[in-house]
Amino acid sequence: MSRKKKKSKAKIWIIIAVVVVVGGLVTANILTKRGPKALNVDVAEAVTDSLVQKVTASGKIQPKTEVKISSNVSGQILYLGAEEGDRVSKGELLIRIEDEEYRADVEQMEYLLRSHEASLEENQSRLTRVTELAQNNLASRADLEAATAAVKRLEADVDRTRAQLNQTRDRFEKTRIHSPLDGIVTRLSKEVGEMAIGSQFSQDIIMIVSRLDSMEVIVEVNENDVVLVDLGDEVEVEVFAMPDTTFKAHVSEIAHSGTIRGSGSAEEVTNFMVTVAIDDFITDLRPGMSATVDIVTEKRPNAIVLPQEAVAVRLMSDEERHMERARSGEKKKKNEDEDDERQQMSRKGEREEPVEVVFVVKDDTVWAKQVTLGIYSDTQFEIISGLEVGEMVVTGPFRLLSRELHSGTVVEFKEPFKPDENIDPEANPDGEGGVQLAEDEEEEGASTEIETADAS
Repeated sequence: MSRKKKKSKAKIWIIIAVVVVVGGLVTANILTKRGPKALNVDVAEAVTDSLVQKVTASGKIQPKTEVKISSNVSGQILYLGAEEGDRVSKGELLIRIEDEEYRADVEQMEYLLRSHEASLEENQSRLTRVTELAQNNLASRADLEAATAAVKRLEADVDRTRAQLNQTRDRFEKTRIHSPLDGIVTRLSKEVGEMAIGSQFSQDIIMIVSRLDSMEVIVEVNENDVVLVDLGDEVEVEVFAMPDTTFKAHVSEIAHSGTIRGSGSAEEVTNFMVTVAIDDFITDLRPGMSATVDIVTEKRPNAIVLPQEAVAVRLMSDEERHMERARSGEKKKKNEDEDDERQQMSRKGEREEPVEVVFVVKDDTVWAKQVTLGIYSDTQFEIISGLEVGEMVVTGPFRLLSRELHSGTVVEFKEPFKPDENIDPEANPDGEGGVQLAEDEEEEGASTEIETADAS
C-alpha cells in the first residue's frame, strides 16, 4: 500500500514539473513574439517655416550727440542760464564763473605790455641815432652793438608779454561758457555758488547738453555672437519703460577691441560694444532708460526646421552609419572609403568628433541620421541636409536622445497635435475649442503604440 502511495506522489511531481517547463516555454515564446519593450518618446515633424536668427543683448538709451560741459578755469559759479530739461540754443550763455581775478590778470598784462612797447620804441629811436653816428665815425662799434642788443631784448619782452596777455584773456573769456549746440539740458550737476574745478586732466562736469532727436543704444555682445553681427543689420528695440512697444533700429557701429569682464575668474568673458541707432524720433525716450535689442543676423523664408531638443550631439557607431547609408541608398564604395578614413584616424590616435544626429521614426523603429545645421532661433534649428520635410523625429526625453536611443530601437509615441485648419478661429477667440479637442483625444485614447513587425 505504501509503495502505491509513493508511486502516486512521484507521478504528481512529474506532472507538475512538466507543466512548469511547458508554461515557461509558452511564456518565453509569447515574450519573444512581443519583441523588446518599446520606449516612450516625444516626437515632432520636420516642417518648412520662416526662421529668423537673432542676437539679443541689453544696454542703455543715450543720445547720439551729447556734450559734457565743464569749466577750464576754477572759480565760484555766479550764474546758470538753464535748468535740467530746458531747451537751449547754440551760442546761448549757460554758465558764468567769478572773473575778478582773471580780469585783474588781464589788466596787469596789458599794463606790462604797454610798458615794454614804450621801452622798445625808445630803444629803437636810440638805435637809429647810434647807427647814424657810427656811419660818421662818431660812435664806437661797441655802442652800436649794445643798442642793437637792447632792441632785440625788448622785442622779445614784447612778444612774450603779448603771448601772456593772450593767455590771460583766454582764461578770462573761459569764465563765460556758451552752449555748443541746439539741444536740451539732460543733466545739471552744479548749483549757483558752488565751485567749478578747472582741470585738463579730469572733468568736473557742470551740465550735459544733448540732442534728443537722434537716440541710440549701447550694448555689450559676447565674442561668440559678435561675429554674426554686421553693420546695417536690422534691430528690434524694446524699452523696459514702454512694454509691448518695439522700435526699429540698425547697427551703426561695432567695436574693434573687446572688453574683458571677470578677468582671472571662472566667469571671465570678452564682450564687444555694439552701437544700435534708433531709426525714428521717439518723444518719450529718455537717456539712461534700459532697453533690450534683438539684432537680426540672418533670415530664411523657407527653411526646414526642427525643435532644438530634437538634435543630439553624439558619436555614431559604424553600424548606425552603415544603416543610414543603406537606407539612403548611398554607394558601397563611399561607405568603404569612409570606413578606411576612420580606421586611419584610429591608427593615428585621433579621436572621432561627435556629430549632430536626429532619430527619425519609421514605423515602430528609430534610425539615427546625421544632419547639417544652419541658422537657429531661440527654439528651432535650420536643417540644411540630412532630413526631408514630413519626417518624424524624436524630441525627447533628453536622457534617451543623449545615451539610450540607437538605430533599431523600438518606440511608442503620441502623435503631435495638429490644429484643424477648418476650424474658424473667430468662432472661439478664447481658444477653448483647441483645449477641448486635446482633452477629447486623450479620452478617446489617441496615444498610439506601434506594434513590432513580429507582432503583426
